[in-house]
Amino acid sequence: MKNRLLQKWQQFKARKARTESEKSKPPMPKLVGLFPELLNVRAVEAPVSGTIIDSVMVFLRRFVFLKDEALYLLVAVWIIATYLCQEFDFAGYLFAYSPEPQSGKTTLLDVLDLLVANPSGIQISPTPAILFRTANGKTQLLDEIDTWMNHEELRSVLNAGFQKGAKVSRMEKDSEFGLEAREYSVYGPKALAGIGLNRLTRATRDRTFAIAMVRQTKAEKRERLRRRLVKPGADALKKKIEEWARKNRDLVIRIYNEARFPYLSQFGDRTMDIADPLAAIVEAASEGEAGLQARAKLVVAIRETRNEQHSQTEDHKLLRHLLSLAKGDDPLIGSASEIATMCGNLAEPPNEFAVGHVLRNYGFKSKSIRKPGEDPKYRYVLSQKDLQEVVDRWAGEPEEEAAVGEIPASGVVGVVGPQREGFGHIGEGCIGQA
Repeated sequence: MKNRLLQKWQQFKARKARTESEKSKPPMPKLVGLFPELLNVRAVEAPVSGTIIDSVMVFLRRFVFLKDEALYLLVAVWIIATYLCQEFDFAGYLFAYSPEPQSGKTTLLDVLDLLVANPSGIQISPTPAILFRTANGKTQLLDEIDTWMNHEELRSVLNAGFQKGAKVSRMEKDSEFGLEAREYSVYGPKALAGIGLNRLTRATRDRTFAIAMVRQTKAEKRERLRRRLVKPGADALKKKIEEWARKNRDLVIRIYNEARFPYLSQFGDRTMDIADPLAAIVEAASEGEAGLQARAKLVVAIRETRNEQHSQTEDHKLLRHLLSLAKGDDPLIGSASEIATMCGNLAEPPNEFAVGHVLRNYGFKSKSIRKPGEDPKYRYVLSQKDLQEVVDRWAGEPEEEAAVGEIPASGVVGVVGPQREGFGHIGEGCIGQA
């Protein structure tokens, strides 16, 4: 008994000695003062001379790695456009994709959630009802689209929602427990993320700026996005964007309605539809040499994210190849499998199913035809005239692109263009400069 009491007394004295020793030590310095980078508290403000676009780009670079510097400008302008989307006829989507996970897609959506106007929060596997009921007045952020099991149900809402005035109708219960048709606006900016470019249908991709995300190397490492610590700075930047949009709303609308953006004329109509709002913001927010550089970056980013699919798809390459074959053997006659064999020298030869799908899609029909010494078989008759018309309308050869800052031979001004009629040089007379 005495031994146990003695042992407890010795333990008590040891603990007391340790406590006294700790009290005698000098206090630890504050962590924030010594290592601000560990707490992710670097300033988010751009240099004093920067525009509102520069401020957003600075914030993006802290947490998101993009391969091309021009993509930061595209995303920054898209963020600002969410505050003005009701003034535009179209709202192009952002689509962040990668071949594998952990490439920064969700981080990009997290940053957008902090900065865009009226974010929906990041939604995973939404139902069609969620998609169309939450579209009006919101910026929808949709993640992990590669896991969606209801693509077909969502496709119509996504395909319609980029154009102002688009609505879907649904039957809803009325106050008397009957049913009535009710319309829901589905127009609004949307950002999507997922693994694989082809997770979206071609029609939906045609409404997007597709950004290829890549996994960072050690040299490219960005800060971790710790929302609790970053949010105060993000809120301040968001307020700054809101203020800029409020002060410059009339100017942006005037530029959007009256300017022609000649440096976008090298793109197709759909690309111009969704790029015009971004160009209007770039011109309202920038001036002088910085404005010219912003134009150039915007054009580069649009080229990279749009890739003008009308001239690049495998379907169009096949049609052009069939036209070249028909010029030497008119008409070209064969079944889907026979035509696939004729295309064996292509870099990626199509199979008979792909050939049949493409020909049917562009209006060609097969019929029973007997070749000398063979049994009757369903074959296509592809005349040079018919193929030429299809190629001219849908699959023309890509035009030579004018270099950034050059004037194309057609006389259409490239990135460094003339003064906008009624507006002077880019950014001249802007108010509310950041």
